Amino acid sequence: MKTKKNVIEEVLRKSSVFKEEDKLSIDYIPPYLPHREEDLKKLSQYFRRIIEKPGSISQRVMITGGVGTGKTAISKLFGKLMEDAAIKRNINLHYLHINCRKAKTNSMILKYIIRKFNPRIPERGFSKEELLFMFEEIIKTRDAYLIIALDELDFLLKKSGSDIIYDLTRLGDEKLNCPQRLSLIVIVRDTAFRSGVDLSTLSTLQHNIINLEKYTTYQLKEILRYRIKEAFYENTASEEAVNLIADISAEWGDARYAIELLWRAGKYVDMEQQFIIHPEHVRKAKADTHPSVRREILRDISLHHNLLLLAISRQLRISQAAYATMGETKEKYNIICEEYGEKPKKHTQIWEYIQDLENYTIISTKISGSGVRGKTTLIGLPDVPTSVLEQEIIEFLEEKKYDYE
Repeated sequence: MKTKKNVIEEVLRKSSVFKEEDKLSIDYIPPYLPHREEDLKKLSQYFRRIIEKPGSISQRVMITGGVGTGKTAISKLFGKLMEDAAIKRNINLHYLHINCRKAKTNSMILKYIIRKFNPRIPERGFSKEELLFMFEEIIKTRDAYLIIALDELDFLLKKSGSDIIYDLTRLGDEKLNCPQRLSLIVIVRDTAFRSGVDLSTLSTLQHNIINLEKYTTYQLKEILRYRIKEAFYENTASEEAVNLIADISAEWGDARYAIELLWRAGKYVDMEQQFIIHPEHVRKAKADTHPSVRREILRDISLHHNLLLLAISRQLRISQAAYATMGETKEKYNIICEEYGEKPKKHTQIWEYIQDLENYTIISTKISGSGVRGKTTLIGLPDVPTSVLEQEIIEFLEEKKYDYE
């Protein structure tokens, strides 16, 4: 009788080209950002007075740029450097980075900020005005200064409007000559969002804009070489592979996509028990990923968002149609919920999920016209191959199943 193999132990015994795989994680912020030094200096120049004379000024800066241009990375690295500089000078300065896809209401943002100082604040029971008062009292009594980065703010503005910017920038305005304790970094994909913001709120941003251009092929190569040194053992990535990843990613100028391709290519090398990343590994990595399919988006949304997205991609793949009706989507969603042992959500909640997914720009919707009986919402995937998205979600749910339980 054959002994059953221990798959985990078998994998652990095999060699790997990765030295520190976490250096390719979407959450990792390296201590150096190639080709963003000047932007970091510009950001530091805007905020230098916060360190030189705390309380004398409140600064507001907007960072714009496409996906994968380093908006989040530069802001987080800047925040760490500012905190380090403040510690040296005995200044009680904190940097808070808030993703508006996760904290998607004004109250959620305020609670997130307050929990930095008071983790025991209850989930419910406070109005927005009470939360603002609580926040102001906490930073005053603790003599604290804050730099708050509102990342992907354009997502929040689509759902809740711009009240949060107005409220935060007007904090303490009614008091004469009070210390300026709060500064803001607003992170958006492009400045087009300003057309939906009232003028008084817009004026508080003071026209301090840092626009991050798409990375060039050359810049992507430099970024990849830097990450290879951090994440892989020496001489485990061929220059041809680096060049191919940069060429593929240059179409979007997207460093995140380039780094994900590098990571996936390394995984193929490990699976095949080879020792060097070659262009063929890159081609395999490209075949099972897509620049519009972001692991961080799948991670940020709820389990049922993922199940609904899986239903949409599966329905479109099977039907070979450009759009799925709301009825077809709900039917497929109910089946998938049964597969994963989940109770399906009601129509109202599903409709909210559809709106969320559209705000994430993963799906598109339109109202049906001629050829469809009655009026219904049609759902499409304009940028993502259905087979790629379906496989990506299945893999993600498999990895995260214990987190959901």
